[in-house]
Amino acid sequence: MKIKYHIIAASFILSVLLWLSLNMNQTYEVQRNIPVHFNIEKPFAVSNPVPVSLDVKLKGAGWNLLRLFTSMNIDFVYDVNVNSGQNVVLTRQYLTDNLGLGQNFVISSVRPESLFVNIGKYEEKYVKIAPRIYVGCIEGYQTVGRPVFTPDSIKIGGASEILRGLNQIYTQDLIFKNVNSSITEMVSLSDSLSNIIWRSQDNVGIFVKVELTADKQFQGVPLKVSGIPQDKDVLLIPQFVDLQLKGGVDQLARLDSYKIDGVLNYEVLYADTTGAVTPIYNLPEGIIIISSKPDKIQYIIKKKF
Repeated sequence: MKIKYHIIAASFILSVLLWLSLNMNQTYEVQRNIPVHFNIEKPFAVSNPVPVSLDVKLKGAGWNLLRLFTSMNIDFVYDVNVNSGQNVVLTRQYLTDNLGLGQNFVISSVRPESLFVNIGKYEEKYVKIAPRIYVGCIEGYQTVGRPVFTPDSIKIGGASEILRGLNQIYTQDLIFKNVNSSITEMVSLSDSLSNIIWRSQDNVGIFVKVELTADKQFQGVPLKVSGIPQDKDVLLIPQFVDLQLKGGVDQLARLDSYKIDGVLNYEVLYADTTGAVTPIYNLPEGIIIISSKPDKIQYIIKKKF
């Protein structure tokens, strides 16, 4: 018996169309995050943190709801009244009145239900870029130094109340796994406060140096005491230590004993009751101490004559 594949295919397509016709005309509820934007003219700006999006639930026929995720771009755009000290926006009513959804959709809920928009004076300043980055290297490799950004700072603008406490802009959270070579990427900045501050750019370049891990011994690392009063002198026993360090191959090759700062603070020595303390070593980012000989340093505090 000859199988009539075209009849089977036509029957299948007809069944799918019938199923879609029956189901897509039914009423459904979906949730969508709608971005929040403000229109406000300089020299004014929004002076309080406001959510960057609204959680909106809409009801409608399946065909109409499908348009929400295909052809419709929905944003919450509010024209701020700068003549009022504070604008109170009832989000559900505002969306119903201004989105032009017509009879096809019903807004069943909006969170938050209200937005409180305060007005302040617009200013600009430069802020540093700060990383929110995790780099997981494969065994035998490690990161060297801090991430380098290009540019390392950007200009931002907004209300003085907001800018006053804003000294850095974070990147978006980034995770790099199984890394065995240096990273060069373009990264986006966090969208926190992005609807109430202006930024000169939304992306920056990042470079993270990755090297093979190695160990190296540094002999005769000098020690010093900081914060000694003018009438006091401190004798360290010994005055040099040997360090076993772990870090990147090239990073350790560029380091020598006299580039390592081993510091003891006078106030710590003065308050100590044991007679021996551990120095603090100022080492490049990514280098760790495996061992120190000796681990603790004895000292004698004496008066100058």
